[in-house]
Amino acid sequence: MRIALGVVLGFILGWVATSAAVLTYGELAHVSQREGGFAMGAIFFMGPVGGVVAAVLGGWVGARWGRRARRRGIAP
Repeated sequence: MRIALGVVLGFILGWVATSAAVLTYGELAHVSQREGGFAMGAIFFMGPVGGVVAAVLGGWVGARWGRRARRRGIAP
């Protein structure tokens, strides 16, 4: 359960954080926003890439969290 929670939260938070970072970079670099292509690329291409990376990391953290809880006798 902790692994699934880590994967889901990692994917969502990774997507949002990556999209926000790319959009912020675009604003600071004065990328043209006339047609919205950069924003769509940031949200629908770069966002999922960051989400997948964060989901893998979230699953790993969830697995470690569960393993430590089992060692301490906290996990059900």
